[in-house]
Amino acid sequence: MHPRAGEFLDQAKGASGIETEINLTNMVEAGAKALQGQADYEKGLDTLHNQLYALKKSSCQVTDEQGKTVAYAKAYTLRREIGTIFHRLWKKRDDQALRDMHLELLAKRVGELRETLLAVKG
Repeated sequence: MHPRAGEFLDQAKGASGIETEINLTNMVEAGAKALQGQADYEKGLDTLHNQLYALKKSSCQVTDEQGKTVAYAKAYTLRREIGTIFHRLWKKRDDQALRDMHLELLAKRVGELRETLLAVKG
């Protein structure tokens, strides 16, 4: 279902799980911004879907100590929110205005996630 997620996870590989997640947030945010206003969105949306799945999988690489912090609890909540936004984006992908609005919201939340992950990293 997510054939390229492993590829994106490998590309984003950092020195730690948090760094990998930060690298993935950069990829996702750039992809969401690039898709805004695009009439031919299918391939880009598929790529974004795979990147988001890689982001979800990368959370398994976080240490127990980092995972127990309040900041990481916020990161978990933001990741869930991002998943919900993407789900809604996918359902409304044929409507240019709604697609762009959801892409903008997705990029904003991914930026918040990156800031939160940077706080966890220290």
